[in-house]
Amino acid sequence: MSGTSVEPLEALYRSWMSAVYGNPDMGLDAIRDMFEHWGDVTREPAGVDYVLDRAGDLDAMWLRPKNCRDDKVLLCAHGGGYVLGSMYSHRKVFGHFAARIGCRALIVDYRRAPENPHPGPVDDMVSAYRWLLESGGVSGPQDVLFLGDSAGGALALALQ
Repeated sequence: MSGTSVEPLEALYRSWMSAVYGNPDMGLDAIRDMFEHWGDVTREPAGVDYVLDRAGDLDAMWLRPKNCRDDKVLLCAHGGGYVLGSMYSHRKVFGHFAARIGCRALIVDYRRAPENPHPGPVDDMVSAYRWLLESGGVSGPQDVLFLGDSAGGALALALQ
């Protein structure tokens, strides 16, 4: 790809490896904090506003591109092996999708393992989907597209 460099991502992954090798007893909270920087190597999507909200009992974030359609929604699940990642670490990547498609997106901060093992993340996404149908300004299931990264992709499939 012309003008695209993998160097920032490579540097990020190298820093993670150094941190883990330098501290083999690193706790889960420290690893999660480190992985919150996934989005640091991603360009900010132009013209997208981020609004924190609740999807029922779950934290969530609306991504609203300028002049987007309000009647369609991307329901997004972040990646991270059900253990890492969050709506914050993945907001930019889903923001790019929302901007390109031209509709709102909702990222659900589903509860992660090991504190919330399977089927917890699936249950959380189903709960968010039901909330979206009841309160999210869509007229029905035909107005919602499921989108996920990695483990979030598996959640998007499970929702179907």
